[in-house]
Amino acid sequence: MMGTDEETYLKMVALWSITGMPDLKSSMVGGVFKFTCAKGFIANMEATLFYNIEPIEVVRFLETAFEKQFGESALVYRKKLSGFKKNPFSSQN
Repeated sequence: MMGTDEETYLKMVALWSITGMPDLKSSMVGGVFKFTCAKGFIANMEATLFYNIEPIEVVRFLETAFEKQFGESALVYRKKLSGFKKNPFSSQN
């Protein structure tokens, strides 16, 4: 799916740019994305939701699910954005 669907590929690149969860992957089964990482299954997300929210919102969803699933904070995998001159998530840019 990701090799042929540009929108999905670009969304995943955005997720990988924000979080460094080890071996973060997604696969689409029916209309649901299944997210996994090196530790195992993280969560499912409806495809319509995946495409309609911003990458930072998907990451927050995954971080919350990761903490529930594995009992540790996924914030340690959040990438440092210190190279940006402005906050890339600020609506004031």
